[in-house]
Amino acid sequence: MLITPEKNRRNKFRAVFLAGLTAVVGGVCGFFHYAAFGLVLLAPVVYWAARRRCLRRMAVMKKPFPTHWETMLKTNVAYYNALDDEGKERFRQLVKIVLDEVRITGIRTEVDDLCRLLVAASAVIPIFGFPDWEYARLGEVLIYPSAFGDGYRTDEAADPSVLGMVGVGHLSGVMILSKPDLLAGFANPSDKRNVGIHEFAHLVDRADGAIDGLPPGVSAEVVRPWIEWVGQELAEPPEGGSHINKYAYTNEAEYFAVLTEYLFEAPEVLQRKNPKMYEMLQSMFRQDTKSFLSGAVLSRRRVGRNSPCPCGSGKKYKKCCRRKARQGV
Repeated sequence: MLITPEKNRRNKFRAVFLAGLTAVVGGVCGFFHYAAFGLVLLAPVVYWAARRRCLRRMAVMKKPFPTHWETMLKTNVAYYNALDDEGKERFRQLVKIVLDEVRITGIRTEVDDLCRLLVAASAVIPIFGFPDWEYARLGEVLIYPSAFGDGYRTDEAADPSVLGMVGVGHLSGVMILSKPDLLAGFANPSDKRNVGIHEFAHLVDRADGAIDGLPPGVSAEVVRPWIEWVGQELAEPPEGGSHINKYAYTNEAEYFAVLTEYLFEAPEVLQRKNPKMYEMLQSMFRQDTKSFLSGAVLSRRRVGRNSPCPCGSGKKYKKCCRRKARQGV
C-alpha cells in the first residue's frame, strides 16, 4: 500500500507507456478511420487513470498524523507500542491509507476516531509483514451497535451471536463488525480474542479468491503440513477444555482466523503449547510475533485535564489532544 520512490517511478513509467501506446494506436488507426483519432485525445485520461491511486496515496502519506490519533494508538493498540520507531512510522502511514480508502459507517451507532483507528489497526496488523499487500474488494466496514443474528438483526428475537463477518453476495466488498466487540478485542491484548483481526484474517485468506483457510503466498514447505494439521484437528476436535477457542473447529477458514487472533494476541502461549503451529503461522504472516509482542503493554495511565499532553507538545491536555479529539481534528 505504501508508495516508495521506486514504486512511484514504476507507476509513472507504466502510465507514460499506456498513454503513449493509446496515442500511437489512435494515430495509426486514424489513417483508416477518422473516429480513431479519439484515442489520441484519450491518452491524457489513460495517464491520469494509471497514476490516480499512486498520486492520492502519496498525498495522504504527506499529511501529518493527528496527535490525538497517536495517543489513541498508544493507549489502545499494544501491537503498535511494541514496534520500533521505524515500524511505528510505517504503521501510521498504513493506517492513514486504510482510513482514506475504506469507508467506515455506523449503523445505529456513532463511529468516532477511536473506532475508526481500531478498524484500521485491525487491517494493518495481519499484513504488516508484507511490503506490498493490497486488500482487494473491500469498500466499506459497517459498525453495528452490538452482535447480530439472522438478517443482520440485533434484537433478541434474532439471537444475536455474530460479532463480525465478511460480506458475500450483495454484501461483497463489505465487512460488518460489532462495535463493543471491536473495542473489547483491543482492551485486553492477550486474551486471544480480537474480532477485527479475525475478520481481516478472512480477507487475507480470500486474497486468492476463496476463503478456505489457506492464504496465498504460503511457502511449499508449509502448505502440506498446514493442510494435514488442520485436517487432523477438525477430524478429531479436542474433548473438554482446550487453549484454542472452540469456534476454530467450525471449518478450515475459521480455524485459520481464530489462530490468527492467537498469533497476534498471545504468541508466547501459542509457541509454548503448539510450537509447530506457531512456526507455520509465523511463516504465513512473515512475523515472529513472539519476539516483539511478548510483554507489549498499553499506555493506560490516566491523563488529567491540566496534565501535560502525552503527545509531547508542551501544552496542557485540555488545550491540545483533548480538544482535538472532541473537534475531530
